[in-house]
Amino acid sequence: MERLKNCVRGFADRVRWARIIETVCVFPCPGCREALPEQGWNGFCTECLSRLHRIDGPRCPGCGGPQDGILAYCSKCLRIGVRPWKDAYAVIELDPFGLELIHRYKYSGQVELARAFAALGAETIRRSGTVFDAIVPVPLHWTRYLGRGFNQAHLFCRLLGGELGIPVRGYLVRSRATRRQARLNREQRLNNLTDAFALRRGANPDGLRLLLIDDVLTTGATLTEACRPLAKAQVSIMVIGRR
Repeated sequence: MERLKNCVRGFADRVRWARIIETVCVFPCPGCREALPEQGWNGFCTECLSRLHRIDGPRCPGCGGPQDGILAYCSKCLRIGVRPWKDAYAVIELDPFGLELIHRYKYSGQVELARAFAALGAETIRRSGTVFDAIVPVPLHWTRYLGRGFNQAHLFCRLLGGELGIPVRGYLVRSRATRRQARLNREQRLNNLTDAFALRRGANPDGLRLLLIDDVLTTGATLTEACRPLAKAQVSIMVIGRR
């Protein structure tokens, strides 16, 4: 019981310090690293927001990108086929500026971008009016985690959950290491990820409305495989960037 009390006190202290920091300190925009954001801390400035290709209007439920025809699914998703999720949300399109930000976030340790991305992601979910029971990050294998030092999807998840007041649940585990996906085609990506994800022992997401989170969607192979252990839940996906 005493250990539980200490954990609660520690969490309360962290929340209190976060609020103090946000009130007293002003951090530069993580996009340009120069201008000051108009709202919040670690937020994008007006100029960087104008450069981001945010997805407004009708979205493709397969990838979260804009619809490009008279059908609900975009032409890219129509070529790929049926997706195993109900709906999709993408924060930004990966044009050159968006891709630069993602690379800085994942590979250059600029983790302050997670808060700025989460603020935009929360705005997207609020506009949709969709309600979720939990947010679930796509897990990294421990070897990849050691190399990178953090799980970019999980960090984004934590901040997104804080913005929306939705719990983050680690229902999935990475059951085996896989090759990097970047240079593989869709078929190779799916084969590479076969049986790569499993439910965490004791997890029971059946019947829940889940928002599954990854950093980037290219072909959707990673999210497709991550959905398999969650087959009895109602899964939608969100990515920071959509190619």
